[in-house]
Amino acid sequence: MGIVASLLRRYAAVSPDYEPIWRCNEQAEEYEVMFFEEERLGPAALEARGDRSMASGRRHRRWNFAISNDYEDAACAYILAENWRKAALAFSEQAVYEQQFGDERELNAASALLRSAKCYGQIEEKDEGEVAAATKQALEKAIALFVKKNDLHLAATSCVELAHFYMEHQQLQNAMDSYQQAADYYGANRRRNRYCRFKVNLLRFRLANEEMLRGKGVSPPKDYKRRFQVYIKSSDPDWRAQVRNLFSSTSMTQIRM
Repeated sequence: MGIVASLLRRYAAVSPDYEPIWRCNEQAEEYEVMFFEEERLGPAALEARGDRSMASGRRHRRWNFAISNDYEDAACAYILAENWRKAALAFSEQAVYEQQFGDERELNAASALLRSAKCYGQIEEKDEGEVAAATKQALEKAIALFVKKNDLHLAATSCVELAHFYMEHQQLQNAMDSYQQAADYYGANRRRNRYCRFKVNLLRFRLANEEMLRGKGVSPPKDYKRRFQVYIKSSDPDWRAQVRNLFSSTSMTQIRM
């Protein structure tokens, strides 16, 4: 556990935008240890572990914290194996599992849906229609659940992810609406609110001046994804930090800045 704490402190020190995730139970700490220690395994072994964890979770129907952890462990193993599709499906199944047990598990389900969408976004070679539909559905469900449970910070985070999705698919009006909704949900969080409103104004200008921008070769940015989507590879020197950063904004227990 000392190694994990050291890694987290090191990342917090070099990343000013890092938002710590405070864990409140021993199972979550064990999850953190597994997250880092199993990186030593090869992709095939990690994927096999993920398959075993998924099989374990699917064998049970009643709610149990350990079963919920099976899905998280599986998703984590798939991420380390760089099988983002399986990771997305694991988080999606976790969300379905959590929602079976009423209101008290809905925040967990929403967080799993948001993580599922983030994993879908990391798939490079994909059936665009299938993945796009799954990503949009996961984000819309996550937003609805976060709003229902009055977690407006994570609702705003999900709206920003949805805005990125719409930008990638050249749906600028929808992207603007999502940024506006995110700004409303961020409320008194001035830095994030200001960022979202800036994006709203930028998109409003682009929509109002589309013909002029198109004539200048500025709009639409057809390479939006290629330019702005960063795919995470285990060969990257800061692999661990990138993965943690990808999911640091999806925890219900994060500190609100």
